[in-house]
Amino acid sequence: MKILIIGLNYLPESTSIGPYTADLAEYLQGRGHRVQVITGFPLAPQWRIWEGYRGEWFRHEVVGGVAILRTYLYVPGKPVRAVSRILFDLSFSLSSLLGALSTGRSDLIMVISPPLQLGLTGWLLGRLKGARLFVHLQDLVPDAAVAVDSLREGSVSIRLAHALERFVYRRAMGIGVISEGFTRNLVGKGVPPAKITLLPNYIDLNFIRPEDRNNGFRRRQRISPDDFLVMYSGSVALKQGLHTFVQSAAEFQPGDGVMFYLVGDGPYLPELKARAEQLQPADLRFLPLQPRESLPTQLGAADALVITQRRAVTDVVFPGKLLYYMAAGRPILAAVSADSETGRFVRDKQVGVVVPPEDPAGLAQAVRFLHENRQEANRLGMNGRRVAEEEFDREVVLRRFTEHLERLVRSAGGGD
Repeated sequence: MKILIIGLNYLPESTSIGPYTADLAEYLQGRGHRVQVITGFPLAPQWRIWEGYRGEWFRHEVVGGVAILRTYLYVPGKPVRAVSRILFDLSFSLSSLLGALSTGRSDLIMVISPPLQLGLTGWLLGRLKGARLFVHLQDLVPDAAVAVDSLREGSVSIRLAHALERFVYRRAMGIGVISEGFTRNLVGKGVPPAKITLLPNYIDLNFIRPEDRNNGFRRRQRISPDDFLVMYSGSVALKQGLHTFVQSAAEFQPGDGVMFYLVGDGPYLPELKARAEQLQPADLRFLPLQPRESLPTQLGAADALVITQRRAVTDVVFPGKLLYYMAAGRPILAAVSADSETGRFVRDKQVGVVVPPEDPAGLAQAVRFLHENRQEANRLGMNGRRVAEEEFDREVVLRRFTEHLERLVRSAGGGD
């Protein structure tokens, strides 16, 4: 069958959901399907179009054997503003619609949300091309925007967003979600359970493996083998609530034997650095996002890996970095709401320690606990690797994802 995938992010972006979309597209192509991807120009995590891609409206490429069409993005100077983010999302939804008109017929149109507006784009294209629509949700956009105070509950923008949700969910042939919390959210909004399928993100277990902690990353950074290294790695955005990480580092004194590393980039990085300048934590270091090929060594150098979230974030996100952390075999320190999807997962799977969100002293206490109880830290890390192998293996999840799409199209009488 011919599959059109529309998603904002794609390789060579190594953060956000780009690598997941690329893996799926390449897997589908390898299975004999004809895949066309429409995506934006790379901009993550700095929110700037990369050098070599600027000044263009459209560009055709082949990435990993898959045909790619990149279409125009309006990139705001301050993406933290709700209006700017809405305009950004709309720019891609409209430019991808125009670009897709040149791609010929399709049996299946799959849109990756966010942005939610892509659901409307996919529905319009489905009407024009006689194709079925499948929506894959990586975030629950309206709820996430309210959770991080980007939009106000009851505002005109939120009412419109929920109306768009209802429109898209009713018209989609199927909806993929990455966690059980998403399923509960959608069922609570009246989406028929039969339309929803759990299709989690995944990890290449041959790429991310447990490594010796005293490796090249520690040597390059001149981190002593005796130091307990606490690390956050990934995008620096509002929903992460990383001020907790910075303030927790300030709870430690020189000589405590604990180092904090924040590795990543994003629109909130200057704000975090300014906060660190005020607090002057002795053993906090900022590093830019490292090359993707060095990620196994980077994560392996850590003794504990951190996830932080804002207090209001509950079942609206399930961070992909959680899978990378588990695959690395390191315990997770989750400063998140206990009833959030992340909090429940970390606690129930016994892959780390959950502490209250936006509580730097609580996070510092958990760091001290793992520092002083290395055997327990190792147990949690080994549990994480086991869970990654049992539930999130790339080959298993991608095969299930592909078979689900094939069944949907066959049941609708489409495909080659």
